[in-house]
Amino acid sequence: MKVTIVVVFYKQVIEQSKTFSSLKKVLLERKDSLAGIDMILYDNSPEQQDFDANHYPGNIDYIHDPRNLGIATAYNYTWQRAQENGSEWLLLFDHDTMVTEEYIDLMLKDHDITEEIAAVVPKIMTNGIMVSPVYSHSLRPLQTERPVEGIQEKPVMAINSGSLVRISFLNEIGGFNTEFPLDYLDHWLFHEIYEQGKKILLLRVTLEHDLSVMDYSTVSLNRYKSILDSEMKYYSNYKTELIGEYRKQLFKRLAKQLLVVKNKRIALYTLSRLMGK
Repeated sequence: MKVTIVVVFYKQVIEQSKTFSSLKKVLLERKDSLAGIDMILYDNSPEQQDFDANHYPGNIDYIHDPRNLGIATAYNYTWQRAQENGSEWLLLFDHDTMVTEEYIDLMLKDHDITEEIAAVVPKIMTNGIMVSPVYSHSLRPLQTERPVEGIQEKPVMAINSGSLVRISFLNEIGGFNTEFPLDYLDHWLFHEIYEQGKKILLLRVTLEHDLSVMDYSTVSLNRYKSILDSEMKYYSNYKTELIGEYRKQLFKRLAKQLLVVKNKRIALYTLSRLMGK
C-alpha cells in the first residue's frame, strides 16, 4: 500500500512537535516500514525553519508556505503530490497528535477493502472520553452513543488528524473544500463521504489527542470569527437538516456570552451573524 503522509505545522518547531517526534520514533526509525511511504511537512509559519530532511531516512519534503492559507490548502497540495507519486491513500496530521506503534502498524497495513470505504480512522480519546468519531445526526454528539469498530453504516464525523483518506475518493470530489480553510473542514469531509454513498472504517486502535475546545478567555475575536463563520456555513449549506436546531443553540450561546464572556465583541459578532449580517 502506497501512502502519502502530510503533517501541517504552524508556529511549531518540527522536531519538538508531538506528531513528528512520535512519527520519528515509530516510523522513521523502522526502515522496513518506509517502503511506499512519502511524507510532506507543510509549514504555515511566518518564518521558514532550518529543517534538513536529508537527516532522516525515507522520502521527506519540507514545504514552507508563509501565506498561512490553512489546512485545506496544505492538504490539497499534498493530494496533488500524492496523485503524482501514485499513492493510494493520504494520511492527515496536525502537529500535536501523538501516534503509537500499534496505530502505525494497523493504519499502514494493506487495507483489502472495497471502494465504498473512503476513509479509515482510529478512535480518538481526550481525558478518557471518546471524542472521534461520533455520529453526526446531533449537535451534541458527545452526549449520545459512540460508534464501535468496523464499517460505519450510519453517518459519522471524525477529526482530520489521524485519518487515512482514499485518493480516488478525493479525485471524485475534487479535493478538499477551500470554503473551509481551517475550521469545520473535517465536518465537511465526512459529510461528503456519506453524501457520495461512501463509508468509513473505524479501526480497533486508540490515540490520545487534546481536542481543541474554544476558551472565550483566550480566543481572539478574529479566531472566533473564523470558527463561527465556518460553523454557520456548514450548517446553512451542508448539514441543513440541523440548521433550525443550530440557530436555537446559537441563541443560547449568545446569552451565555453576554453574561459571562468578558470580551463583549465576541457576543456582538454572534448577534450580528444571527441577524444575518
